Amino acid sequence: MIPSAAAAPPKSVRFRFKNPRYDRIVRLNTESIARTMGFDEDQVFDITLAVEEAYANALEHSTESGTDADLELEILYHLYPDRLEVTIQDSGCGFLAPESEMAAVSLEEEVMTVRGRGLGLIRTLSDRAEILSSPGLGTLIRIVKFLTVERPPARKKKG
Repeated sequence: MIPSAAAAPPKSVRFRFKNPRYDRIVRLNTESIARTMGFDEDQVFDITLAVEEAYANALEHSTESGTDADLELEILYHLYPDRLEVTIQDSGCGFLAPESEMAAVSLEEEVMTVRGRGLGLIRTLSDRAEILSSPGLGTLIRIVKFLTVERPPARKKKG
């Protein structure tokens, strides 16, 4: 569990999709939220790619056992003063994920692997990531990216 940085609840943005095929909307909203919070462009790219990958995984794997007619996806953005937390939850079939699937991947591994790198890529691009899934109950992926602000160097005191 990730502790809250402030006593006040975070600002939240929620999207719920029935029969979802809205990857462009997910990308644009993720970019907009991250920029509004003050993330730099590299961080915006990382967050957006991680969320897109989680969304694509949810679409792909939650429909493996049949049609997507009953599929629902929810994306919830929690905007804290120091971080962005995004959860992607599906109503699909769920699975038992080996710990190795959530391990971070190196750039070389990422380039050399054509499929099956999604969870590792999410871990690599985020500051924290977790997956909760059970067969028959769907899957939830939580992505956390901390806001790091470049500070000017401290001035030296004269004296």
